[in-house]
Amino acid sequence: MNKALTALLAVLLFSMPILAQEPISDAELLERLDEARFPDRSVTSIRVRITSETPEGTREAEVIVYFAEFDGASYARIDFLAPEELAGQTYLTVPDAAYFYAPDLDFPIKTSAAGELFGDAAVAQTSGIRFADGYTVEARRVAAAEDATEVWEIELVAIDDTIAFQFVTLTVDPQRLYPISAVLYGLSRFPFYEVHYETYETRDGVDLYVTTQRIVNLFLTGRQTTSRTLEIGTDELPSSWFDPDSLGSSGSAE
Repeated sequence: MNKALTALLAVLLFSMPILAQEPISDAELLERLDEARFPDRSVTSIRVRITSETPEGTREAEVIVYFAEFDGASYARIDFLAPEELAGQTYLTVPDAAYFYAPDLDFPIKTSAAGELFGDAAVAQTSGIRFADGYTVEARRVAAAEDATEVWEIELVAIDDTIAFQFVTLTVDPQRLYPISAVLYGLSRFPFYEVHYETYETRDGVDLYVTTQRIVNLFLTGRQTTSRTLEIGTDELPSSWFDPDSLGSSGSAE
């Protein structure tokens, strides 16, 4: 083999996508990306401030998001604390549905996890989109960020039509294996939101999780919503809080 051909092969091998050499499986990759974004399973609640910015002005809300797992499936409940006109409203997401309840209702109403919670923060974005639970990997590729650093782009497809956003394009830091951003699409692959995972922190020095995420509306210009974690809790929660049939005065999270 002549030197020119040897050199050419060396260049081609060096420039091959790193993903092709990466031994991590799709399932393990999604698990790692979830582990980076969420605190560990000992955390049962987070208090979140949501700031919605639109051309008309800025609004703020505070919610508590409660988490549980039953039979290996993830559940989440969101209770509004503020503003006053929303206090007492509850959103509950279970593996195959989402529900809304307010104090003036006799029973919860079935809704969509893709629906608005506050500003451009959907119910699913606030309760947390777990990639490993709801998606499969359609494609991986190497790309360049705006600053020319190398990133991975991961194309995800929902496992069924109960998932709030049917397609997701993830941008991932390949060195630390945590998401940088995600574009969320509807059934027709129309892009609705771009979520930027802006701030990561560690709990007790070891448990990495996202504390700030910024959601940009890709359909309506000039709109973005930022969610910031204010505090976390580890108290054991009643299982009834995650049962839609218990929503009401007896199911109030107090």
